[in-house]
Amino acid sequence: MIPNDVYRAWVEAGNDWADKHGAAELLEGSLKSLKAQLTMEMRRELKCSMAEATEVALTCADYRDAFAASVEARRQANRARVGYEAIKALFEAQRTVEATSRAAMRSAT
Repeated sequence: MIPNDVYRAWVEAGNDWADKHGAAELLEGSLKSLKAQLTMEMRRELKCSMAEATEVALTCADYRDAFAASVEARRQANRARVGYEAIKALFEAQRTVEATSRAAMRSAT
């Protein structure tokens, strides 16, 4: 890869990671609100304590689906970060090779 290609790939991978990380953060943050909403609904419906309502809320299909979606979003964000870090390592390795090459040419003269 030529330096411009590596740079472009690095920026694209960084943007992909940022987008996926943001999506995961949003989903993870919304879990608390959903849990609170479901807890209050269960408390009203079942006329039970907050602790019992919370336990019931955590077993609701809506909460389980939202939790699964947030886990999947985090997995995708983590994989995107791996791609970003791999391209970064490639860029750094190429810089090292080029610096070593320049140093060898200076030594040879």
